[in-house]
Amino acid sequence: MGGVRHEHARRGGYGAAVHDGKRFFLDEFGLEPQEVWLPDSFGYSAALPQICRLAGMRWFLTQKISWNQTNRMPHHTFWWEGIDGSRIYTHFPPVDTYNSQLTAEELAHASANFAEHGRATQSLVPFGYGDGGGGPTREMVAAAKRKADLEGSPKVVLASPRQFFERAEREYPDPSVWRGELYLEIHRGTYTSQARTKQGNRRCEHLLREAELWAAAADIAGVGEYPYDALDSAWKTVLLNQFHDILPGSSITWVHQQAEEEYAAVARVLGDLIAASQEALAGSGSERLLFNASPFPRQGVPALGAGSRRTASAEVLVQPDGHGGYRLDNGVVRVVVDSDGTISSIFDQAGERETIPTGHHANYLQLHRDMPNRWDAWDIDEHYRRTVSDLTAVDAVTAVDAGVRVQRSFGTSTVLQEIRLPKTRDPAAGRRVDFETTVNWHETEKLLKVGFDIDVHADEYASETQFGHIFRPTHRNTSWDAARFETCVHRWAHVAETGYGVALANDSTYGHDVSRRSNAGDGTCTTMRLSLLRAPRFPDPTTDHGTHVFRYSLLPGAELLDAVAAGYDLNVPVRSRVGSGSAVPLVSTDCPSIVVEAVKLADDRSGDLILRLYEAAGGRASGRLTTGVHLAGAQECDLLERRLPDKALRGWDDHGLDVALRPFQILTVRLQRAG
Repeated sequence: MGGVRHEHARRGGYGAAVHDGKRFFLDEFGLEPQEVWLPDSFGYSAALPQICRLAGMRWFLTQKISWNQTNRMPHHTFWWEGIDGSRIYTHFPPVDTYNSQLTAEELAHASANFAEHGRATQSLVPFGYGDGGGGPTREMVAAAKRKADLEGSPKVVLASPRQFFERAEREYPDPSVWRGELYLEIHRGTYTSQARTKQGNRRCEHLLREAELWAAAADIAGVGEYPYDALDSAWKTVLLNQFHDILPGSSITWVHQQAEEEYAAVARVLGDLIAASQEALAGSGSERLLFNASPFPRQGVPALGAGSRRTASAEVLVQPDGHGGYRLDNGVVRVVVDSDGTISSIFDQAGERETIPTGHHANYLQLHRDMPNRWDAWDIDEHYRRTVSDLTAVDAVTAVDAGVRVQRSFGTSTVLQEIRLPKTRDPAAGRRVDFETTVNWHETEKLLKVGFDIDVHADEYASETQFGHIFRPTHRNTSWDAARFETCVHRWAHVAETGYGVALANDSTYGHDVSRRSNAGDGTCTTMRLSLLRAPRFPDPTTDHGTHVFRYSLLPGAELLDAVAAGYDLNVPVRSRVGSGSAVPLVSTDCPSIVVEAVKLADDRSGDLILRLYEAAGGRASGRLTTGVHLAGAQECDLLERRLPDKALRGWDDHGLDVALRPFQILTVRLQRAG
């Protein structure tokens, strides 16, 4: 492929053309080097450096962060450090484009813009027609050759990405370190646009995890065969739809229509696989068995296993409060739903603490004017905050089983909400307020958010990312803080002050904003908001028109691991089958912060069992993994399930193994079954 080398400070260096500005280079474990593409990503997760290293990757390259609207990244060549401390050698091309034509102006900009002047002398220029494909032309290659040694111009040479990085590492082995996420200060609307596409992705990701677990259990129990081909096909479809511009929600109408159809087809296949495996495991009988695919125990059923319900249910008291609203009480939480459908009180009886500040509310819907300056489906611009309508008018507020139903109309749209409490007096399971919000959406250039004012004084909040979480500020002290006015959160966000925290978990929503508000002169409180729907005109004028169902839960008194468990609760349902006995978990752990994320059979069809674990609380963790199979061996492997002979596992025996993880460490284990 084409590439360039250009000179800084009158010295040479290597570079390469990159089609879309994002690729990885693999040779970390001495394996066959290869290039790996990422789907188009508007910003990069702080978990990515560890994921890269565990897949055998050595270098990371992206041009995207040069698009920042407010702040300029201080480095072009640096170590990028992830949440667990893993680092990957990273380069941002200072030419600030992935469509360079190697003009004199572009090369002069790259040279003048290079942040590492005086410490390094080389950078990379991605050239060619990258946006839409096509690559370098003959004229561009000729231009590169003419500038190989042209007075007044950086020196240019055609070379490979690998050559660039190897030379850069030799010249500049100890660059500066950037810790945490690479937040992109543009295209924040991609966290929310096309809600059905994002929901389809979330559903299928969790169904795949669940199908792998139960199919592995059935295969090992000798009552079913592992469906390698069906799972492989489903994974490929889901991964395909994560590509630019599908999952970001920035494609034309028919692309998203097709994506929804494909997600539905994948969900049907995976639902059938889950049902077949569970029915085989349940066997014959008339007992009601519950299957729990969460890595946390639920309803008296062990994590990643099956059994009968062993927790007693309780009634939820629903009473009119005399002012048109209702009071809900399950013995763990008391909630006051006002006559306008908002919540003025959530009292945590176990913690003896009010969650909502006096004079504030939770579960309030707000409608913003949403007209970004340039890129409709891509952007949410900060000026959206200046125009807001509080949706306080209600059509009806009525009592339902264990809760309250709220009906609203606005514009040409409607909202139906059900607010419920769990039917249990167990403090761990009952300390939760559940919301199911159905929106029939027919707005244009609007943004719908739901907000919760929380009586917690917090300078930062925790946001779930892959295999852990990161902390982001609730304040706007610096331009970097202020630029994060809309952020991407996975299944939960958590705010806390010393001794008390509150979590907000969701089943399919990514766009969030968390900020501080004055509490009537009495300190500050925290506002947590979910972005539910947008309505951009371009490139799909029908974006999200139709019906959507969102589920989210507020957990007063929640610690970080409570938030992690709540994320699984909302995304991995407990399933019921009729049969006998129970399904012994293939793996269990005695340490709550060691989360078993994946259980599957190895892709090489050897019959080995693959486990993927991670430390979820951000601290050191050690514990015992007990397996439901007899073991003949245990070996650490990389994310591609390749054995790492220099990282042999010790402390395993016939029934399991001991593990010790550093904060947020991901560990993938290949278990060889005896016999």
